[in-house]
Amino acid sequence: MQIDMHVHTNVSFDSKIKIGILLKKMKFLELDGIAITDHDSITGIPKAKELAKNYGVKVFSAVEITTRKGHILVYGVEENPPFKRSVEETLDWVKDHDGAAVCAHPYKIASPSLKDEIYKHKFDAIEINAKCSVSQNKTAETASHVMNLPLIGGSDAHFIDGVGNIITSFYDEINDEAELVKAIKSGKCEVIYRIPITIEGELLPPIPEDELDIFDKILEEQKEPVIPVIEAANKKARFIDVQPSD
Repeated sequence: MQIDMHVHTNVSFDSKIKIGILLKKMKFLELDGIAITDHDSITGIPKAKELAKNYGVKVFSAVEITTRKGHILVYGVEENPPFKRSVEETLDWVKDHDGAAVCAHPYKIASPSLKDEIYKHKFDAIEINAKCSVSQNKTAETASHVMNLPLIGGSDAHFIDGVGNIITSFYDEINDEAELVKAIKSGKCEVIYRIPITIEGELLPPIPEDELDIFDKILEEQKEPVIPVIEAANKKARFIDVQPSD
């Protein structure tokens, strides 16, 4: 069963996705379900679940909680969460409400993220996020191995074009939030990358002759490629994008 585990609607202050358009996109992508993870609010979920019946897809209740240090994805809760509490207090709240707590985009630079603080806390899983760079997701994957935690994947879409870029494939059918929470905690799932990697040559339009020289010059001026460097200590790994010196 394929589910995008991290999508925002226009209930979130930074998203432009309307619920009806989101459900149409899910149907187009042949996704089985979606977890709506609006910032600190489950306001849009009841309406989304009602509309989803018309499209033959499933909507699961979730939320992206803002803590004092970073974002946490929570699945299976039915009320608005606490706002900007400590990570410890937030995780206690999730446990009290029988939810699953997932560290959202732990090494993403552009969003509040826990980074190496992740090793200090007890999560149920770690997220691979379509808005993160390859090295950021690799570092999250390393953390999951060190901490012996499952990985889930989500698009973190704020605009409709991003929906479904990374998803989670669950081995069993998921019918409700309780089953979703159980599947996350048991690790009976895998991350699926749906972002296009290559484009078939025959699909590209021919390049006009007068533009060929321009592309040649761009290639000549390109610097050496970025080389990922791994720093490892005390069973922790961190991937750094090292820019070549001038």
